[in-house]
Amino acid sequence: MKAKSILGIAVCMFFSLTAFSQNTGTLKVFSEEPVIVFVDQVQHPSYDAITLSAGTHYVKVLNKNEERVYNNIVTIIENQVTSVLIETDAAPDNQPAAVKPASAKGTGTINIFSEFTGTSIYLNENKLPGNDIKTINSVPAGDHYVKVMKDGVSIFGELVTVTAGKTTAVLVKNDGQAAEKILESKSQERQTYQAKKIDVLFTTNAVSTTSGSSTFFPGYYGYYGYSSAVTNTQQVSDFKIVQGGVKEIGDMGLANAVNNADIINRYTQINKAVTRQTTIGALTFLGTMAVGIPVLVCLMGDKHYLHKDDPSHPDWEYGVVAGAVIVGTISYYMTMNADKNLPRHYYKVDEAAKDAKKHNDKLKKDLGLPESYDVK
Repeated sequence: MKAKSILGIAVCMFFSLTAFSQNTGTLKVFSEEPVIVFVDQVQHPSYDAITLSAGTHYVKVLNKNEERVYNNIVTIIENQVTSVLIETDAAPDNQPAAVKPASAKGTGTINIFSEFTGTSIYLNENKLPGNDIKTINSVPAGDHYVKVMKDGVSIFGELVTVTAGKTTAVLVKNDGQAAEKILESKSQERQTYQAKKIDVLFTTNAVSTTSGSSTFFPGYYGYYGYSSAVTNTQQVSDFKIVQGGVKEIGDMGLANAVNNADIINRYTQINKAVTRQTTIGALTFLGTMAVGIPVLVCLMGDKHYLHKDDPSHPDWEYGVVAGAVIVGTISYYMTMNADKNLPRHYYKVDEAAKDAKKHNDKLKKDLGLPESYDVK
């Protein structure tokens, strides 16, 4: 029984191999110089004997300078060898165009339905004028190679059979493989996006406050002394705006990036008020010093240059000094505390998140990256 099973498996394998060999043929490419051979857009490093399925295939050959010297639709016949002779010394512009089978007659139409925009269409490796072409008219009946390029990447390439007097439809779907090809070709654009994108990051810090009194020194524990200190710890939430993952740009960096006029105007108004308070405080302080210091020097000095003939100090001098001290203290306080009126943020966190997304979406569009890129 075991021998019969092995024999049965061998017979099945023989017939499978026989059936497979009957559905394939061989393509041989001959060239005096090394060339690069593509069959149906797949490169074959060894082209002295390429096993292909029977039927039509698109063959493209490039010379050592990667110039196209041959492109044609080749018919592979079962169990036969099809040979292609390449003349690499011929000018690339004189290479033979893709031809239809000799038996084909008449012309047909190719309609292209693409889920992509900004595409270029190639028919038999010849670029058609214009972008996002929907219809190709007067195409000779037979097999033709249709290729769709987007951003320099081939997202579609197939042999299309055109029947005389009929329309052949081609669908270019926006599937994951096409999107992945486009992304792989945009390494520089992805790096630029990562360096310029803006993120709003949430942060949480623990803030401790201590109230009360204690006779203990920090770190000292003993039997004597007392402590009525109470420490409270709170979690304080905040956010920061970061560009490129490392550089904190603040609210105004984001507002300027998206040209948010409301935030820019709010910043301008608040900073004008702070500048005004600082200026008034500084000028008042300098004025009181300019008046008060000479009077103070007169009061404290042996020579009273403000009243040379009167050895006693008049009351107005004491009043001036007292007024200078009071006004100077107030103006100094105004000057030093003016920046305390500046808010921590000009944005609310949800507003900042919306503007960051707006900036990132525009950046992706400008770089030609899909909207779904970097969406978590």
